[in-house]
Amino acid sequence: MMDGDKVGNTARQVALGGLGIALVTAICYPLHLDLAIAGFLYLLVVVLQSPSGGFASSVIVSLIAVLCLDYFFTAPVLNLEIASPIDAVALVTYLATSLIITRLASEARQKARAAERKREALARLYETAWRLFSIEPKAVSGEGTLQIFREVLDVEGICLFDANTGDLAMAGNPRQDLEDRTRLAYTTGRDCEDRPSRTSIQCLQVAGKRIGAIGFQGLSDAESMAAPLSMLAGASLERARSFQAASAAAATSQAEILRTAIVDAFAHQFKTPLAAILTAAGGIREGRALTPQQLEMTEMIEVETVRLSRLATRLLATARLDRDEVQPRLQPTNLADLIAHIVEQCPAETRGISVALDDPRVEVASDQELLILAVGQLLDNALKYSPPYSAVEIELESKAGVAHVRVKNQGSFIVPADREQIFERFYRGASAKRVASGAGLGLYVARKIAHAHLGSLELEEQGVDSQGTTFCLRLPILEAEAQHASKAS
Repeated sequence: MMDGDKVGNTARQVALGGLGIALVTAICYPLHLDLAIAGFLYLLVVVLQSPSGGFASSVIVSLIAVLCLDYFFTAPVLNLEIASPIDAVALVTYLATSLIITRLASEARQKARAAERKREALARLYETAWRLFSIEPKAVSGEGTLQIFREVLDVEGICLFDANTGDLAMAGNPRQDLEDRTRLAYTTGRDCEDRPSRTSIQCLQVAGKRIGAIGFQGLSDAESMAAPLSMLAGASLERARSFQAASAAAATSQAEILRTAIVDAFAHQFKTPLAAILTAAGGIREGRALTPQQLEMTEMIEVETVRLSRLATRLLATARLDRDEVQPRLQPTNLADLIAHIVEQCPAETRGISVALDDPRVEVASDQELLILAVGQLLDNALKYSPPYSAVEIELESKAGVAHVRVKNQGSFIVPADREQIFERFYRGASAKRVASGAGLGLYVARKIAHAHLGSLELEEQGVDSQGTTFCLRLPILEAEAQHASKAS
């Protein structure tokens, strides 16, 4: 059903067309012009009237013209009867021609209007996109996006829901229910088109993921404009989110570089005074006879200085390994000799360290300083977290071109929740904190060293009733084929 505006426009077009028909009749009838001339002039009126009117008004004007032709220009004149079949054919032909012309004119007019609307819509979309993406990413916000939409599109109201932050921004004077309907559209994942209230709500999708929803009220040509505008809104939100993520990543990277530089600098600065303290303690021991108490204090200074030096070395290794551009200085290393050297460097303890070598000739390509630090850290942990007088074992096994170095101890058990976290920087499990002090760097550094040597460091699975811990360091064997040939001989 046509609304009041359309009815009024049709009535005006019919009145104008009827006035044109009356004018032609007033001129042609007194001159006694024939049917052909009058019909041509009537057809001209219909053609001139059809571009500005609709198809309905053109049909009515055509019918009025046919009636006037029959009444004034066909025998019997001033009578609606048709005496001649030729006149009847002429009138039918005229009516068909006028209807065809008006129909074609109406379709052409509709296509022209649709093309104009499309051109205007594209122009508005282009301006909206240009204004949205000319804003600096750090300045993009939901309110700013809606303000641009409202200024360019001239809508009654807009509502934007950002699922990432949970914020809902509004602009203009939307109806009270637009906020709730926009949230509901995001929750259900369904777009909404309500023509009576001129409301259009679209979900925002980016890379197949729903990131929010946007609702329009009073948007002209909503059928063709709502979807592209929702894509622009989604792209704008995603652009701002990507910028924030990139900024956070850049800040984290800069902080990590600064932290590494600080750790490196402090570790280097620690080395010199520690060496001086150790030298001074040795000089005191050798300089003169000491009482047992003084000798014990001197030994304590030496032991703690050595321990602090190892911590500084560990910090240096951490800083070095955190710089991707630094690579281990690899050279052939006999693992059996390296393990023996590490065991010899351990201080005298009230517990034994047993060594089991499957093959004393296993060689790997390693940076010996780093590898000694990694294996030494595993051994230090085993001694630290096992009860006094319990056994600590080191096993060396070669299998399928890979060297396996296992360090086992009794009396400690790592809960499943801590199995991966213990390799993170500065992490210490609750049980570890109760048993011994530490910085939480040892296993992190050891695994980093293993990865730098194209190997791995894992905590091996233990039985349910096991009260021990086994760490396994795996390294690729240097020239594995030659090793296998040597063992076979």
